[in-house]
Amino acid sequence: MKILHIAAHMGGGIGSAYAGLGDCGQEQRILLLETPRDRTALDRVRSAGFQIIQATERSSVERELDWADVAVFSWHHHPALTGFLHGFPAVPIRSILWCHVSGNYFPHISAEFVQQFDQSIFASPFSLDLPQVRALGDAYLKRHCDVVYGLNDLIRFTRIKKKPHAHYTVGYVGTMGFCKLHPRFIDFCAAAGTSDTQFLMVGAPSTQKELLTSAEEKGIAEQFQFCGQLPDVAPALAQMDVFGYLLNPQHFGATENALLEAMAAGLPVVVLDQCVERGIIRDGRTGLLVHSPEEYENAVRYLRENPEKAALMGAQARKDIMERYGIQANRQRFLAACQRADAEEKRLHHFREFFTGEPADWFLSAVEADRACFEEDRPQDAGLIFRERTKGSPAHYSSVFSEDKRLMLWTKQLGDV
Repeated sequence: MKILHIAAHMGGGIGSAYAGLGDCGQEQRILLLETPRDRTALDRVRSAGFQIIQATERSSVERELDWADVAVFSWHHHPALTGFLHGFPAVPIRSILWCHVSGNYFPHISAEFVQQFDQSIFASPFSLDLPQVRALGDAYLKRHCDVVYGLNDLIRFTRIKKKPHAHYTVGYVGTMGFCKLHPRFIDFCAAAGTSDTQFLMVGAPSTQKELLTSAEEKGIAEQFQFCGQLPDVAPALAQMDVFGYLLNPQHFGATENALLEAMAAGLPVVVLDQCVERGIIRDGRTGLLVHSPEEYENAVRYLRENPEKAALMGAQARKDIMERYGIQANRQRFLAACQRADAEEKRLHHFREFFTGEPADWFLSAVEADRACFEEDRPQDAGLIFRERTKGSPAHYSSVFSEDKRLMLWTKQLGDV
């Protein structure tokens, strides 16, 4: 089978997923819509056997689409992919939507968008339980939808050996923007930390200044260590005693590779009882679910005062994750979706009929809860994720569709907040 992946970029999460598919016995190519800024994932994916083509000329794009038995669209509401779909050529294809966000808040996954594709792959069972997706009916979901986790190779994390360290360490790995990290993250840390607790933060430090300011107000700034974005997080995980993965209730994450990696490393984890986290953690067995800073304090204290139970929880987490998120089983589910699509005839796809109007309307196609905030030109009342420069925000869309006046206005209004 010839599989063409279509992606806006080659970020770490999507890159890991592609690398995990490299050894599945099929001929695979990736059509990239943007020039990659970070070549780390690009080189990994090439090493996994993919041919990578830059979508520079319409003739070459049409040639690749015609070559493919199945076209897989990696979607997270990136404006480059939206523009590509709006101007999609009149080439018959078999299509698969590979959704890399949960649909919890933004980007919103609409039933109408899902139905544009022959098959849909979600990165979390949480997405299948969204009311608008469930409304498609059991028969439709069984024929057209499945769940494929991130295809990250977790085996290497199971080999991590704990390193001696001076302080009891509560760690976090991942995005530090408050569209992902809980806005009250420091409140949780202040509740859970004692004087000899260290908070180890791994990831691009986009909110380091704000976090440290809040930590100073709580008197715990000296307990924070920011490592930045690391090429390999394994050494940092080896120095952690607890993984405190406290996310914004409106976060967009689906597979949550950072959480899976920590669990594969045998760390006891504490997360909020929400969204996709609830489906990953088996409360009390493979991690602890909490609802407040007070419950977080109790959970961390329990793990600290009961090291044997903490070690058992970490071991159970590792076993559970390796069974449920094994790369071979996920590859098979991905290929099964491709085979279902391949059993049908190629057809013309009219994505332009979904992405109607102007680029601002295309942006709004994935906005549900806060739609009125934009329609009434008060985007400052919308969620924190819309203030990002990327993540499918107004600023992100405006950077690609610079002539759209509504996108320009919303970007300015959000920038003035």
